[in-house]
Amino acid sequence: MSARPEQAEDPREPDDVSRRLLAALVCSALEPSLGGVLLFDLPPEHLSAVTGVFAQVLGRAAGYAPDRTVPRTVLDAATVDEDVWIRPRVHRGPRGVEFTLGPGPLAETGNDPRLVVVPDLARLSVPGMRAAIQLLGADTATLEHSGIRHRWRPRARWLACCRAEDAELLSPHLLDRFPVRLATPGLRPRRGTDPLGALPDSWATALDPATPRPRVTLAEEFAPTVLEHLEDRENAGHRRALALARIARALALLDGAGQPGAADGVASGGPLTATADHVGRAARLIRLRTVHRPDTPPEVPPDQETPVFPESGRHLPRPESRHTPEPGTETGVPVHDPEAEVPLGPAPMGGERPVSASPYPEDTAGPGPEGGRLRIPARRSAGARASRGPVVGVRRARDLWDLAPVRTAMEAAKYRAVRGGEGPLVVVPQDLRGYVRAPEPVRMLTLVLDHTCRGDWDWHSTLEPFLQWAYVTRASVQVIEVGGEGETNELRAGAFTARSTRDPRIAAALARPPGRATPLAHGLDRAAHALRRTFRHHRAGLLEALLVVVTDGRGNVPLSVSRSGLRGRGPVQRAGVDDALAVAARIRALGRSRLHCVVVDPGRHPRTRLPATLAEALGCGVVAGREDRDPRTAGHG
Repeated sequence: MSARPEQAEDPREPDDVSRRLLAALVCSALEPSLGGVLLFDLPPEHLSAVTGVFAQVLGRAAGYAPDRTVPRTVLDAATVDEDVWIRPRVHRGPRGVEFTLGPGPLAETGNDPRLVVVPDLARLSVPGMRAAIQLLGADTATLEHSGIRHRWRPRARWLACCRAEDAELLSPHLLDRFPVRLATPGLRPRRGTDPLGALPDSWATALDPATPRPRVTLAEEFAPTVLEHLEDRENAGHRRALALARIARALALLDGAGQPGAADGVASGGPLTATADHVGRAARLIRLRTVHRPDTPPEVPPDQETPVFPESGRHLPRPESRHTPEPGTETGVPVHDPEAEVPLGPAPMGGERPVSASPYPEDTAGPGPEGGRLRIPARRSAGARASRGPVVGVRRARDLWDLAPVRTAMEAAKYRAVRGGEGPLVVVPQDLRGYVRAPEPVRMLTLVLDHTCRGDWDWHSTLEPFLQWAYVTRASVQVIEVGGEGETNELRAGAFTARSTRDPRIAAALARPPGRATPLAHGLDRAAHALRRTFRHHRAGLLEALLVVVTDGRGNVPLSVSRSGLRGRGPVQRAGVDDALAVAARIRALGRSRLHCVVVDPGRHPRTRLPATLAEALGCGVVAGREDRDPRTAGHG
């Protein structure tokens, strides 16, 4: 898609994140079909303020009094079907306290608005995702559950938050249900009654249900302009074009409310017309922003952005080059059109988290292994391990193991009146409920990356088979970085744990430049602690672990110095290397039945024997990292 020049700033458009967010919320309240609002990188501490503003906007659109609030429903990782579709009600009947079932919070029973809040869309439970796909954008919905039959027209608004790097893990079907999308990493709500700023009088007039809303006609160039913004998007579907057109129509309503005669339902200029200008403003309203670090500016012109999601099917983005910004250039938060086509740029180097240049990240990154399926993945192991994962829901019990006593008692209490209503609570086999537990990773990949040994060596091709093994087996990844630039204390090794290989922090770690110190012994010590902890204290227990150490064996920081964090006095000599070999011997003592080790030798000269010595201490072999290694060192290990 060809890049388009940045248009002149329109005084009618919001000029900051808060005003743009308020405009998006008002558009969602005006248009019934814009029921899903997705915010990328919203600071968690500001979710309450944004939710309150959205509830006020919906209440104003429904004609509520200022002291009346819109009911809210929060969906999270623990949401189950019974929480959203049915609701037990307690009342006193002729036989005492009785339980009855009625439609749940998402099964709307009246015309009152409702706000559904999802704090983290990437960690929403599978029942919550199914509910979003079923309700958002649907004309009608039908519920048949536990003897309840209910049919309604969905009117609830959904406010969901998600990190930009987690968007590629979601199902495209779920992302497609959220037509209004904004990036809000720099949101700073105000204190007081108007966290996002005061609502303009024209917008308040447009939201007032007592004010007749004029009919919006479409200009001749309206539809071609919508298609022009999406002409290069393959397999985009019809929802995206409809979302852009509906946002443009809502902006036309807001413009018409500010004209004379709007209170009577007819503007002085005649019927309202949605033009190509409204389409362009709608496209700019849902744009995303990206933060460029001073040391890694984009490789594209300043009127474009650099997406950070990897290519489809590629799990390891390779940084091609690094550039230094020219003197006098400004860095910050540029604003660009969402339809600009840009090439892939360098991988993120840490610090600020950039986001995709497009409000539709699913176009540039396919879903994860679970993203395309809205069901909990099947476990690959059997036995008692299946009852040790985290609880994510409740279902009818299939055996007497791992019963849910509270939900079982609730099921029995529902039918107490039918079964007599006197005496102790009677529990029949049909009332038994058991926990649904999420599968835990049973394999782990531990990477020890010595950045000081890399030089000009491209280690992506060498490490790719190990990462592909972790990707296929859904193993967790423990990354330990030795001698990386930007560490808080260069005498210590850094570490983080990722749920899968699709975590963007892994790509950032592989692209990190080297520092000065090499605390190899501390890095191996952290790897030993991680392996020992997961083998002995993991709730499910690991079936297999793979340790990959990429180093030339030259450690210049003793283990005691790394633990204290203070520089020692006197020469180090071989203390760092000897400490690394001693820690490697302790790792070897963990056993070979479930732990496999590999040492990757970059082949640096001189002293090419050190990686082989480390491999002997670990009891494993050596993999040649460079193809142009010295033939004299071939065959070591």
